[in-house]
Amino acid sequence: MRKTVKLRNSLLIVWIALIAGLTWISGSNAYAENTPTPTPAKFVKLPDPTEPAGTDIDAKTLDGIDLEALPIVPEISSHVLTIYLEGKRLGNKPSVFTKDGDCMTATPHFLIPFAQGKGGYDLGTYTDLQKVIDYFQKTVVRKDEKGSYSSFSNPSQTAASGFNTPSIFDPTWADPQVCKGDESPLQCEYRLLKPSIALIMFGTNDVKSIDAAHFDYYLRRLVADTANAGIVPILSTFPQEPSLVDKSTEYNRIIARIAQDYDVPLINLWRALEPLPNHGVDPVNTTHMTQPEGDDSISFAPDKLQYGFNVRNLLTLQTLQAVLKVVNPAALK
Repeated sequence: MRKTVKLRNSLLIVWIALIAGLTWISGSNAYAENTPTPTPAKFVKLPDPTEPAGTDIDAKTLDGIDLEALPIVPEISSHVLTIYLEGKRLGNKPSVFTKDGDCMTATPHFLIPFAQGKGGYDLGTYTDLQKVIDYFQKTVVRKDEKGSYSSFSNPSQTAASGFNTPSIFDPTWADPQVCKGDESPLQCEYRLLKPSIALIMFGTNDVKSIDAAHFDYYLRRLVADTANAGIVPILSTFPQEPSLVDKSTEYNRIIARIAQDYDVPLINLWRALEPLPNHGVDPVNTTHMTQPEGDDSISFAPDKLQYGFNVRNLLTLQTLQAVLKVVNPAALK
């Protein structure tokens, strides 16, 4: 009986890993080495969104947004190159990214372990991602009494447990030790780091704290402020909240619509997590994703890619790679 159960579990792991693996491999096939670099257009600032009067968004706003049909690893448009080149003109640092989000972004399980250097992680068959890690790991973005930090390990002002989208605009939450008195966490972080890329994932706390119209407004404001600073926004859908499945889907569709409206990359994490056990969400603490025993969230071995944090780490590196192939291909040589 034990052998039968063990066999079934092994087959389940292989099946899940195979399906998930095929999904994000197909999402990244568009980025072969011979992918032509798009021609950038003249930089035009994104307009500031209008604060809503009500609580709901027009249902027609989300027409045509099918989360199951959207790619997991995004295609990178010429608009991304346009934003990147504007950032270069403004003095943003090409080998620096920052992270905007809640506890699933501030956690030690998201990207931070890649700051350990070679040997501290297992890329599995995705060894080409080593060049991405090397590129962003080489630049020290901040120093303090505890040491120095790369983009992977930097304790971002715009990522904290409990944050929702309005939080990063509120100076109340800015660290007075490093931020100016009138700065929001967003203004402070972008001033301190001068990043070229911002990894953005909100929604888990927003579905519990703000209405759809204001989530749409604040996320649009975040994307516009980021792009207008010459920083490439990389949005992500978020894991579903088990007690608010329909609302999670609505907010994820809002994220996808904003990515399309502003022509910025979208990591479709929601879709990648769908085939995983419990949809990649920790059944005890649903504001976190699952991870293997031993907190091994930086292994891309097939049996580890059935866990939420491992999948997010992989997709993030793949998307950074896709962006670099367009804005700075020399970084991957």
